[in-house]
Amino acid sequence: MSGIDTVLSPAGTGAGRTRDCDTCLRPDCDFPGELAALPLVELQVLHSRVVCQLEHEYLVNAGGPHPVTQDRHEELVAELEARRGAASGA
Repeated sequence: MSGIDTVLSPAGTGAGRTRDCDTCLRPDCDFPGELAALPLVELQVLHSRVVCQLEHEYLVNAGGPHPVTQDRHEELVAELEARRGAASGA
């Protein structure tokens, strides 16, 4: 990401942007500690990567997606909605 502080995932060792973390954002990949600090485009890309992972987990895990992936998705949606509300003056 763009020099934004990341936090190590509670799901793993914080693999960072390894080859496995480029398209989808696995639970063991680093995740920004503060979403509000990200530019909108980076937030949207991060959301896309988490959604990719969420869809993958729904397809391959009978028990559903990983809790870390679900939490990340909820955080991203909340931040995107907050920005949408701020932009529209709501």
